[in-house]
Amino acid sequence: MDRYILQNMGINEKLIFMSKPHWITLIPHVFFMPFFGIGVITFIVALIRLLTTVVAFSDKKVMCKTGLINTHKMDSPLNQVNNVVVANGLLGKIFGYGKIVITTAAGTHAFKGIKAPEKFRKALSEQIQVFEDNRLKKQAEEIAKAMVSAKLQ
Repeated sequence: MDRYILQNMGINEKLIFMSKPHWITLIPHVFFMPFFGIGVITFIVALIRLLTTVVAFSDKKVMCKTGLINTHKMDSPLNQVNNVVVANGLLGKIFGYGKIVITTAAGTHAFKGIKAPEKFRKALSEQIQVFEDNRLKKQAEEIAKAMVSAKLQ
């Protein structure tokens, strides 16, 4: 499991899904290798992105990180997630990778070349619903307790 994800998990928090970029995203950069200067640089940048990007969510929040030196991190409670969009082209559909765009109350965050993006979107949508159902159930229980204690007084 990714160190960033482990460090940001709370007590009693359970990881539901985690994904990283697909290795196939390195292939276009390999074609630039004959052009030594450009090819090596673009390959190294892509490799760093592959090794340092992670998107995940737990039963309570979404956590994402990309970058080594210039990092982009996102950590948002599930009830703050407004939308999750998946975009993938023909090769993405064939090889199982795509772009995940997560819109939260704080802004929009895009992560390219992620493995199994549709599976991630579906699981996140389901977890958001479970989170909301649990929140409403807890709220209803608290209201019922308050009504019972008010009735006893």
